[in-house]
Amino acid sequence: MTGKIFSIICTIILMAAVGANLCVAQANDSQSITNRGQSVQDVRLSITMTNSVFQVGSSSAVESVTTNSSTNTIIVDISAPTMNFGVLLTNDTGKSYRVTPRLAIREPGRPVTISPGGELSESIPVIFGKNIEPGDYTLKATRTFTLNDKEFTLESNSIKVTIVK
Repeated sequence: MTGKIFSIICTIILMAAVGANLCVAQANDSQSITNRGQSVQDVRLSITMTNSVFQVGSSSAVESVTTNSSTNTIIVDISAPTMNFGVLLTNDTGKSYRVTPRLAIREPGRPVTISPGGELSESIPVIFGKNIEPGDYTLKATRTFTLNDKEFTLESNSIKVTIVK
C-alpha cells in the first residue's frame, strides 16, 4: 500500500470518527472563497452558499471555512454546528433572525485543532422560518476559537440573500 492510499484511508477513518459534516479543506475549484471575514489573531471565518434565494420555511446549508494564518495552533469545537455557529439574517432596517436551529440538548464538546496554515470546512444547517418576512437580507456567521487559553470570536463575510413566500 502506497503512502498516498494509506493517507486517504486514514483521512476517511478520521472523518467517520468525528462526523460526516467535517472536512479538512483542500483548495478546490468548485467553491473558491475570495471574500473573507475580518482577521482576528490571523484567523478568519468565510462562508458561502450555493443559492441566494430561499422560500420562507425552507432549509439549506451554509458552508464555512475557518482559516488559521497565524503561527499558533488554534482550537475550535465541532460538536454541533448549530450551537457552535451563530448565523443571523438581517434586513436593511436592522431586524435580525437567528436561522440556525436550536438543539434541545447540547452535545459534549469535541475540540479539534487547526494547525498554522490549516483550514477547517464545516456545513451549518439553517432554516428560514415561517416568521421571516420576505425581502432582501444579509447573512453572517460567527464562531469562537481558542488560542493560548483565550477565547476569541470570528465574524464571517456577508452574503446577500433574498427570502420569498
